Amino acid sequence: MSFDGAYQKIVTLQTAQVEIKLMSPDDEGALLGFMEKNLENWGKFRKLWQWRQENKEVSGGETAVIVEENGTIVGSVGIVHAEVVIKGKTVKASWQQDSLISPGMRGKGLGKKLVNEGAKGWDLVMAKGTSQEMYGLRKSVGFSDVPNSDYLVRIYKPRFVVRKPKESAAECVLAVWKSILPMPGTDSTVEVKEINAFDQTFDFLADELSKENVLRLHKNQKYLNWRYFECPGKHYKVFRAGGEKTRGALVLNITGQDFDEGWIVDLICYSKDKKCAYALLKAAMNYFKEQRVSRIWAFATLPAARRCLYRFGFLPTGRTPRFTYHVYGENLDPGILATTSWDFWHGDGDVELYI
Repeated sequence: MSFDGAYQKIVTLQTAQVEIKLMSPDDEGALLGFMEKNLENWGKFRKLWQWRQENKEVSGGETAVIVEENGTIVGSVGIVHAEVVIKGKTVKASWQQDSLISPGMRGKGLGKKLVNEGAKGWDLVMAKGTSQEMYGLRKSVGFSDVPNSDYLVRIYKPRFVVRKPKESAAECVLAVWKSILPMPGTDSTVEVKEINAFDQTFDFLADELSKENVLRLHKNQKYLNWRYFECPGKHYKVFRAGGEKTRGALVLNITGQDFDEGWIVDLICYSKDKKCAYALLKAAMNYFKEQRVSRIWAFATLPAARRCLYRFGFLPTGRTPRFTYHVYGENLDPGILATTSWDFWHGDGDVELYI
């Protein structure tokens, strides 16, 4: 779905002097001005907005549904295109960000109207990394939780916090679990090496992955290079598995106040290719060990991927970015999605970009 030219098709909602609509290109300056005044992490948002808008061919761009009072923007919700595929078919999908309402307009039900208006024209709407308030709002209008939406962690060095004895004890248990669990064997014939760019073989891999009965983003060569090598403020370590034929890839990052927390940002491979997943995860463990991280985090919804992570000493934390979805279009069966495996990682959506 193209944002340009589509805004005139959105039905305008009016209540007194308040108008809710999909922004037009002419509204962009006013929207960014509103965001600058009201958004705490405005600086990072501005860079990411420009990054998407300058690469619309790959990113799909970003737009927003806005609330105007007497011609002045007083609220918005961001909408980001998401090229989602399943069984060879493309799903018209979008990510929805949290709504932002100016202080004087809060408590008037505008957040719910923004969510509903922003969903028009999309078959599938997803939200990840949302606030507790927005999570409750979306649940109230019919959004469902994506299965397996909790973080996994592998502890190297337990942290002892006097005020949190239960969490400290849990970290000790996780560290022991990691130490007594033998590292799974890997196939030495699976070649793994660091890369500085994704080549054209990832186009073929993306097309093949799109045929699986798994809901995931379509990540071809252009998308992957844009996302992981051109993203402002991010520096990733990327590994590729395979020889002439690409079998998969792994994206890693290190964050945290002390720069000691590792993240498995993305793992791309066939859901049944355990040998490839194991080879890539072993590369990740070796890299993070060299970097002396205290823990490694992962967010993975695909059951097969979670089983692989368990074998490497990861365990669920119960913490969640509140990943929800709603089927709006008639081209998608909500019942099928509820029983379909989702393959989403930390790098999918906006959560990882703002860390």
